[in-house]
Parts: sequence; C-alpha cells; structure tokens
Amino acid sequence: MLPPPAGDRHPDRAGPDTASTSRTRLPAGGDPAPLLTHREDAAVAIDSSTTYPAPPAAVFALLTDEGFLTDRAAALGGEPLGVTVARDGAGTETTARLTAPTAGIPTVFARFVGSSVTVTERTTWVPADDGGHRAALDVRAEVFGRTVRVTGERRLTPVAEGTRSTVTGDAQVRAPLIGRQAEGAVRELVTVVLRREEELLRRRLG
Repeated sequence: MLPPPAGDRHPDRAGPDTASTSRTRLPAGGDPAPLLTHREDAAVAIDSSTTYPAPPAAVFALLTDEGFLTDRAAALGGEPLGVTVARDGAGTETTARLTAPTAGIPTVFARFVGSSVTVTERTTWVPADDGGHRAALDVRAEVFGRTVRVTGERRLTPVAEGTRSTVTGDAQVRAPLIGRQAEGAVRELVTVVLRREEELLRRRLG
C-alpha cells in the first residue's frame, strides 16, 4: 500500500493517547456515506468510498483528463484556475487549481472559510499491483491567511461491480484557536467536492 504523505503535525495541540473519538455519517449517493472521524489529539480524518460501474482504467482515464478536471470545477459551481496533467514512465501527476464555493457545508464550518475557497489539488498516480491505480493526494487551501493541508491516498480497485474508489486522508492546519474549526470546514468541503465528482463521473461513465 502506498503510505499517505507525511503532513505537518501539531506540537501545540498535544493530547492524551486515550482521546475520545466521535463519528458522523453524511448522506451520499451510491455506496456508504463518507465516514468523518474527529480525534481531539490528531488531525481531522477523511474516509470516503464508492463503486463505479466501469473498470479502473476507465475511471482513471477520466480522473487524469484535463477536460474532466476542468468540468469538475464548473460542476461545483466554482471557477477553474488551471489544470495540468504530466505523464511519464513512472506514473501520472495532475494539478488542479480552482475556486470552490462552500455552499453545502454546515454553517458552523462555513463561517470559518467564507463563501468560497481557492484550492490547489495535486494527485500523483501509479499503477497498483491489483490491476487498479493508487495515488498520493496533496490538497491545500488558504483560510484566514493559513494553509489548510489535506494529505492522503486514493485507490481505484477492481471489484465485481466495476471499480471501488476509496479516498482517505487528514486535514491539518497550524492555527491556534481556529485550527480545529478550519480543519473541519475543509473536511466538509472535501466531502462536497467528492460527492459532486462522483455525480459527474457516473454521468460520464454512463
């Protein structure tokens, strides 16, 4: 398994090893809703999965297509600011920069990011041993002059129904007082982006 990239830690937010954990399930189309985990002594976690009725190669082709990544920004109601796709013998790297509206995330989080957020998303894909694809994720957004970073992994795994897509990661920000709220806001925004992306993928895959 490709380990998620190591993100910055929070030396100013140390806590006991036995910290409490709360979980919230948000509704999503298709398969089980994303599981969002909030640990008081760690980053805010993102864990989402869904299944597409197409082979991994077809899903991968769309997720690394400049046109699709541009259309995804429009589907979010945002504005694409630039998309690049670089391919070589080792793999494929996509970089997408866009403004993403925060409509759809809970008000308690939306007030920490405003009406829209500028997001830079870098995804580095390599073939997986199971015939699918795996990628390292690095997503960054500016909130109140601070950089919120989501790091993690995406996998496209072949299953009987087609492709199982899983996204796991952590949202982190170094910002006393607003850090946890900002992380929660970006986590909710990532969840909205994944839902809209899923809808667009399903339409394109037929």
